[in-house]
Amino acid sequence: MISRKELIKRLRDDINTEEVAVVLYTKHLKDTLQLAGLSDDVRRKMIALLDKLTEESRTHEKVMKELLTRIANSSRDVY
Repeated sequence: MISRKELIKRLRDDINTEEVAVVLYTKHLKDTLQLAGLSDDVRRKMIALLDKLTEESRTHEKVMKELLTRIANSSRDVY
């Protein structure tokens, strides 16, 4: 079990990580792909996958923010 306060802290930390890490890593990987000597087709496919990862990360971030709001507004203290 976890207290409401600790869960809120963890969610905030996770949201921050989601906001920063995925964008940073995706940009780095896209830059690396330009120098990797891959064919244009392979590079385009990999960039498309990275774009999908970024999109899904934003969706996940939105879900976590909604969960954070719901928990923060709840009187329940143990999860």
